[in-house]
Amino acid sequence: MCVYFFKKVLREKFVKRCLISGIAACQSHFVVADTVASDIIEQAVSAYGAQALSSLKQLKVEEELYRYMQGQSGHAEEGPHGLVMHKYKQQLDIDFTLQAKAFKRSDQNLIGNYGYHSLVTVDRRFKEGKGVSIDHCMQTYQPSVRVDWDSVALGMEQGIDTLTIKELSDNSKRINSVGSAYIQGDPHSVLQWKKSKVQKTAYIDKATGLLSRLLIDSDGKVTRYDFLAHEQNTQGLKWASETIVSRKQTVVRHVTDRHISLKTPDGSIFHKPKHYQPSIKDTFLDFAQPSVNEIVKGAFLVGQGWGFTLFVDIGASYISMGSWQMPDDTFTWKQRLAMLHQFTGNTKPVSQFIVTHHHDDHLMGLNEVMEHGAQLLLLAKHQQAVEASLGLPLTPNQAGLLSHGLKFADNKVQVFDVPSSHADHNLVVYLPEQQILFAEDMFGSSLKQGFHSPNSWPSRDVYYRAEVLNKHIKKAGVRVQHYVSSHHGRVFSDTEFMQFLRLTCPDNTNLLARLYANESQ
Repeated sequence: MCVYFFKKVLREKFVKRCLISGIAACQSHFVVADTVASDIIEQAVSAYGAQALSSLKQLKVEEELYRYMQGQSGHAEEGPHGLVMHKYKQQLDIDFTLQAKAFKRSDQNLIGNYGYHSLVTVDRRFKEGKGVSIDHCMQTYQPSVRVDWDSVALGMEQGIDTLTIKELSDNSKRINSVGSAYIQGDPHSVLQWKKSKVQKTAYIDKATGLLSRLLIDSDGKVTRYDFLAHEQNTQGLKWASETIVSRKQTVVRHVTDRHISLKTPDGSIFHKPKHYQPSIKDTFLDFAQPSVNEIVKGAFLVGQGWGFTLFVDIGASYISMGSWQMPDDTFTWKQRLAMLHQFTGNTKPVSQFIVTHHHDDHLMGLNEVMEHGAQLLLLAKHQQAVEASLGLPLTPNQAGLLSHGLKFADNKVQVFDVPSSHADHNLVVYLPEQQILFAEDMFGSSLKQGFHSPNSWPSRDVYYRAEVLNKHIKKAGVRVQHYVSSHHGRVFSDTEFMQFLRLTCPDNTNLLARLYANESQ
């Protein structure tokens, strides 16, 4: 029973009580347990360079890695999803004395359905208790309470075994030894501890003292780090030059090269660039509640959050487009139509629905469209994807085929096929009378007035798609006054769309030059 009520702060008093009661095993058990954890940590610190770790004031970590994830496919024949691979070059500078950090990353897309823009940057800095995010596309900075000592590096530190050993050393009294395990046939000591409600499990090689594996359990989501190919610098500090990061038995990142040194550049790296300006603070539009917006007479944008449907009155019925939704959404296409009927006071049916492209998130609402009895209008290239989403073949009465430039509904509607990086065929819908252009995944902003920076994924590619779209609009010679997106309640005017197009990043070489501009060479 001593085991369950033992408190470290009461160790001496409690052990005496156990001895008096004749339970000598109580003291023996806890001394062994504490000694085991302490001995394991001591061995690991020695293996990683005890003197270097104990006197660690500055640290610079540079690494290259690949990130793997599932993304949407750019070609309907592939199905809705495909592999996306990014290459990161990132570095972290830490000054433990100043309590300052600077994290920089170049993020280049290598595989995925993106256009010719291939690079974005991340630059986050923390000093004197304050965090800041730097945008090298816009040459602006934004103070942020979300950038703090623990979060500035976006989890990079979790994959650096040397820093895990330092964490064990700094918190040795909170570490528990929980037995042994074998990795690649070699016995490993297993240590566990908690930090900010996150449980960590470290596997340390009994022979070498090196960290082979780390498990991080955050709310039941486990990330595994496997450390390979250890190296050592002239100061005696050791680290793994390769790291495999996985979740649910799937590799998500692979650090292929890492280097650590014990000195950072001069202190300017922790400050924002002098000639950069504060980013303009803008308000996010709140579409938490379902809404109806009559853009112009007879054209209604109905939606909530990230999903909106356009309904166009063509007389006896509506033509509809935009059925994006997620499995747990409650304000679905059917509810949007019901809200439109309540808003207008009529119960006109939807006679036709236009399918823009093959991605499954934009097809998810089609079951309700079919139940309503509307005919689906689509490109022949998209029929297989639509049938797969519905789980049944389409009859000739249920589907009508569209083509580039086709006008229908008494010339009230025209469609254009605008291939881009996002989809090999992507219909945009033009309403000549209302001068409305409707598109999905080609432009948009969730801000009240401004626009999102192109210095992020997928935003940078969205700007590319908008550029492609604008070329098609000019070629078609159509006049647009209202730009409508299925992901945004905000409707662009022609002036706003032109402003949107003017936001650009420099080429990759100049963008990288900005990222590393204030570092000592």
